Amino acid sequence: MKVKKAYQGVMVLPSLFSLTNLFFGFMSVLLTFQGRYRMAAFLIIIAALMDGLDGLVARAMHAPSDFGVELDSLADAVSFGLATSILLYYWGMEMAGPPAVFFSFVFLTAAVLRLARYNVRSRVPSDRKHYQGLTVPSAAMFMAAVVNFHPVPLATRESGFLVAVLTLVVSLFMVSTFPYRNFIKAFIGHRIDIRNALIVAISLFGVLFYTRYFLLLFFGLNVLSGPTVALVRAFKKHPRKKTEPKVIPS
Repeated sequence: MKVKKAYQGVMVLPSLFSLTNLFFGFMSVLLTFQGRYRMAAFLIIIAALMDGLDGLVARAMHAPSDFGVELDSLADAVSFGLATSILLYYWGMEMAGPPAVFFSFVFLTAAVLRLARYNVRSRVPSDRKHYQGLTVPSAAMFMAAVVNFHPVPLATRESGFLVAVLTLVVSLFMVSTFPYRNFIKAFIGHRIDIRNALIVAISLFGVLFYTRYFLLLFFGLNVLSGPTVALVRAFKKHPRKKTEPKVIPS
């Protein structure tokens, strides 16, 4: 009986991180309605950190479960799908008129579809070093970084359409098949060498002293990494054939 209770306690711990993720997403929605866009964006990024800890704790304690997977996806749908789409609408797209509702809903739809695809494919052994399509937390963190970079709400119709186009592109990246690196898998379980230590040090320096610039650059490069890797693979798979110069007989 004691062993069973201890096991149940281990199962509860990852779920607490998922619920914390959900809480920050819920608070982000409330802050968006209050017009506190920078704090709302920041809470989405914090929710993403909780989401990452959820998976790490579950694997470290060897306590992954179907319940945890479903709870994690539901929390992600709220924190990164719903909260981000509402934030984008009120901060940047409201001035664009009725189309703003459509583009906000496109982001939410893409997030839910991406989560559903991940849940289905997570039951099948695959290459854990890469994800297929931009992850929902990564998409949400990038859009939150954009808001954090310029928290003042956009007041022109043209700027609203620019945000709508950016939202559409990121949404397409989520449901795409572009390969995205699993950075957690890349760092966890490997020895900390000088290169990794330098990356961590630079990241901490950027977050502490140049927060809004660093977050936008870091998450932006992550978004672009998928199509970049896909293009590189395509060129390697189909290299250009060298044309030999024709010899004209004299």
